[in-house]
Amino acid sequence: MNNENRLCGEQLASVRSFGPAAIVAAIVAATVPMIAAIAPSLAQAQHPPVYYPVHRGYYRQRVVVVPPPPPVYIQPQPVRVYAPPPAPVYVPAPAPVVMQPASTWRRHDTLGVSVRVSGTGLSGHKLSLEDIENPGMWGLGLAFRSRVSPHWGIELSADYLRGQNSERGFVQQTIPVMLSALVFIFEDSAINPYGLFGVGVDFTKLSYQDGAFTHSLLEVAGALGFGVQVKFGQHFAIHADLRFLTVWNNIGNITEINNKCISAMGGNAAYCSGLNSVKSEDKFNLGAQFQAGATYYF
Repeated sequence: MNNENRLCGEQLASVRSFGPAAIVAAIVAATVPMIAAIAPSLAQAQHPPVYYPVHRGYYRQRVVVVPPPPPVYIQPQPVRVYAPPPAPVYVPAPAPVVMQPASTWRRHDTLGVSVRVSGTGLSGHKLSLEDIENPGMWGLGLAFRSRVSPHWGIELSADYLRGQNSERGFVQQTIPVMLSALVFIFEDSAINPYGLFGVGVDFTKLSYQDGAFTHSLLEVAGALGFGVQVKFGQHFAIHADLRFLTVWNNIGNITEINNKCISAMGGNAAYCSGLNSVKSEDKFNLGAQFQAGATYYF
């Protein structure tokens, strides 16, 4: 009996924390055993046993506050964009630089004055009055030479040439004025070969029969040749060259010359008859000229 009372007390204590329905259920559960104990036969005959669950150990739930987890930062992955490699650019290799040796030419011969001797021989005739026309002529000359580049030079010259036949009283005088280009093989060498070509005019005077009849000609001349120059120091040089000449004779009016010749020879028409045989090919004379001289360069 005491145990049953203790059990009912525990049940009543256990249901205090519940609502009215739970309390009623607990009271019924505690009353039934008591009735069974007082009148066991009545209880067993009239009512079958009823079992109610006994709730034990119901406690108020604990509230545990759990802090939120720390934020997690996810580093975004870089976006990789595929780009094709640039097209190759081909740059041509630079042209090789060829170092030219420094020129040894020095402008010591910018301008020079030359004195020279000349010897000239021409073929053919002038007026065909004597077969001794165009005799061998010798003379002196003056020239100005300038070296304008390591290989090129110019020359302006004038010579006085004279040839004669004393037995026949014939004298021929020529003053050639020439402008020539000089082509030197070496830039600056003590011994320097050169080539030349030039053009000019010849002032020629013919004298027949000891001056009884004279005639002057203006001729066009061309020259082509070669030579060599030898320098002694910076200012002095000697040279020699050979020039091949072509001379075109501008005779003039044959009739006037013939009348002048007959008048000068005292009416001797036979002497002047050679003018009538002058042909066109006789107006050209071919020849050669040798020169040697010394030059002083400033």
